[in-house]
Amino acid sequence: MIELRKMDEADYPAYETLVTDERVIRYITEQPLTKAEAKRRFASIIEQQRHDRLGTYLIYQDATWIGIGHITRDKRQSFEAELGYMLLPEQWGHGYGSLLASRLLELATEHELTVVTATIDPSHKASKKILTNLGFRSTYVGPVDGLPGEILEKRLGESS
Repeated sequence: MIELRKMDEADYPAYETLVTDERVIRYITEQPLTKAEAKRRFASIIEQQRHDRLGTYLIYQDATWIGIGHITRDKRQSFEAELGYMLLPEQWGHGYGSLLASRLLELATEHELTVVTATIDPSHKASKKILTNLGFRSTYVGPVDGLPGEILEKRLGESS
């Protein structure tokens, strides 16, 4: 069973490990973040989750750190949130992406959200399979922040 622990300021090294690894980030931003970009984004994550019980979590399997996941409430639509995750490369292919996405959806339901979205690179077949197996449906394919993107959406309360 996977365990989630909300990320805090002391977890920057774990975040940096993922966002500066080109294998991990190639389907997210296409290029690893610089240390300055990583620090800026991390500070933004920590600030945002100070105002919400949801946020970004370190993910563990049997006390082994395997990655980071988030369920981030939309600032304009408080009933919506975005789901995302990054796993260490050595943890790929073990089913953790599915377990993590499922657990993040449980958190969304517990916090009475009604819509969860996920933005992926359309060429990332593994993430698309994980999300569609959980009942997400594609709502947009095209540029997202200047990169190839696909937005998938799940309305909570609908069957998978």
